Amino acid sequence: MSKKEEIIEINLEEKIQQEKRNKQNVRKGYQEKRQKLQAFTNDRHRNDNRNPGTFVDITNLHYSVTNDELKELASQFGKVKRAQVEWDKMGRSLEQGYIEFFYVSDAKKAVESLNNTTIESLPMKAQLRDSTTRRGMFKR
Repeated sequence: MSKKEEIIEINLEEKIQQEKRNKQNVRKGYQEKRQKLQAFTNDRHRNDNRNPGTFVDITNLHYSVTNDELKELASQFGKVKRAQVEWDKMGRSLEQGYIEFFYVSDAKKAVESLNNTTIESLPMKAQLRDSTTRRGMFKR
């Protein structure tokens, strides 16, 4: 082998080794990102299978507030499953309702922000629903 062929062969071997290192680094970086994403996902879903705290009870609502308005108000704090204003048999508002959030952290943010917030000059009250509270608590 001539010197040129040896140099070319060495350069080729170096390139192959360098490509292997690059692939390993890319794979390692991908695995690190995946682990970080998994840790984040686990944190968000840890307390989330209909555990206490996903419901926020709202009282002292103005009679003109609708389900859609309540949901729109709550959606600024996180992902909302449903928002419901309670109505009597005559179709009048009972001036209370609830919001169901997907994440406990979003429900806590909503309680902090919505408690004593005024809508149509009425300060509404917001609190996390306790696990012992029954769903029919608004019945009169």
